[in-house]
Amino acid sequence: MADKKVLGRMINPSLHEIYLGYVNVFLMVASDGSLILVDGGMPKNQDKIIRYINSIGKTVSDLKYILITHSHLDHFGSVYDLKKLTNAKVAINNEGIKYVDGSAGLRMPKARGAKGKLMIVALNLFKNFMKPKFFKPEMVLKEGAFPKEFNLNARIIETPGHTNDSISIYMEDSKTLICGDLFDGKSGGLNLPNFFEDYISWLNSAKKIKELNPDLVCVSHGKNYSASEIKV
Repeated sequence: MADKKVLGRMINPSLHEIYLGYVNVFLMVASDGSLILVDGGMPKNQDKIIRYINSIGKTVSDLKYILITHSHLDHFGSVYDLKKLTNAKVAINNEGIKYVDGSAGLRMPKARGAKGKLMIVALNLFKNFMKPKFFKPEMVLKEGAFPKEFNLNARIIETPGHTNDSISIYMEDSKTLICGDLFDGKSGGLNLPNFFEDYISWLNSAKKIKELNPDLVCVSHGKNYSASEIKV
């Protein structure tokens, strides 16, 4: 079990959820015992992630891959430091590479409504105090089964809408989906997020996941729900 200084939980033997405050990240356990991290949280979250890894009897050397669901700072903020500490290979959808390697600058969310616009103001203030560390990914994520070297029965599903590089990960054996910011897990179910770039793309992605009908949908913000709670 995780100690009092480490917040997280085991969802099933192949998947853990790590709570980082504003955002949650996920840790997948491969069939050979190695680890695959989904997202890296905000900058300076690497110590919390490593403490959780240690709390379940693993070490940094067990972390082999870091998969990024999309190129917003709260999902790749600690990846540079994690990459240096673990030598893990990093993967992201092709459309997001220019935002994590710094060539296109920091990607800012697109807001909807008054709440979203207020959050954009806060994010602009925040980025002045915590500059991102950019890096070059080694791998590209695209629709289809995991590479064999991942040693995990899972597949990538392209789910644009929140951003054009958004992907989800479907774990076949447990029928569990990790969807990044495709949905907000608000009270009452899985909803349209506060930030999105293209509503039609989001709607199509949401319907795609609803048809897949996973037993559990794991979100980066809020509570996890079954696919029956998708509000489309």
